[in-house]
Amino acid sequence: MEEPDRDPKAGRPVRFVGDLDDPWVVSIADALPDWTARRHFPGDLPDGFADPSVPGESPGVVVLHRAVLTTHDAEQVACLRAGREPPLRVVLCFGPHTRHVELERWSVLVDASLPEATARDTIARRVWPPEPGSRRQLSGPRGRISVISTNWALRRTLADVCEAGGYPVTSARDWHDAPLHGPAVWDVPVLEPGWPDDLSRRARFGPVVALIGFADRALVTEARARGAVACLELPVDLADLASVLDRLPSPRPELAHELPPPPVARRRGGATPGRVPSRWVADAGRDA
Repeated sequence: MEEPDRDPKAGRPVRFVGDLDDPWVVSIADALPDWTARRHFPGDLPDGFADPSVPGESPGVVVLHRAVLTTHDAEQVACLRAGREPPLRVVLCFGPHTRHVELERWSVLVDASLPEATARDTIARRVWPPEPGSRRQLSGPRGRISVISTNWALRRTLADVCEAGGYPVTSARDWHDAPLHGPAVWDVPVLEPGWPDDLSRRARFGPVVALIGFADRALVTEARARGAVACLELPVDLADLASVLDRLPSPRPELAHELPPPPVARRRGGATPGRVPSRWVADAGRDA
């Protein structure tokens, strides 16, 4: 038996509509629960494009991906929402060639608009927005987060978001001044040719959330290939950042190491029990 295409909390069916032959679009759909229904419409939306397959049910949430925002599709969304009770929630994922004036025209038709490049990391929060001021309750310790940016104001804002979520923070201009291990939020300098290698090196030692200005498919693909666990577009929605941080794996507790047994005195020339041999002291001095 197939799982119902509904949010178990809200009880509202969910539809994802877009070009399912496009792997990037599919990756956005994959970020939603398995029980989300998918409908393949690569071209213009037909009449009643989100009508349910089960008689008597109506979709409560529609996630719509459009590479290009057309007047025809806007009219179809307006018809779909007209007279719905309870109101239909529509989340739009738009392509890279969308103009600002088109987004303004669609703003009255949708509840949220997301650029397709980073939508997979933010879509779930927009489909099921949390209550104002609520945060997911995490169990266990929250690891220290490194915030890396050459922009002082942005660095301070990002640190404030992390601290508000209960995370200890270390701020730095670049990786040289930041801790080597642990999670990090990085304002990626995409104009510097060496950033992919820097990301590869740092991602080996902890999860990195990449913040990318003018994010597109190519930049996000490169960042993920180099180890980024999530990619967000600058200017970043601070609530999106908080949501991503809350999804990071909790740090493993640091276990206490067992002390080595005390040295055992030998019959002749052995060390006195409980004393540290002078050779250890000399080696420690050289290591320091």
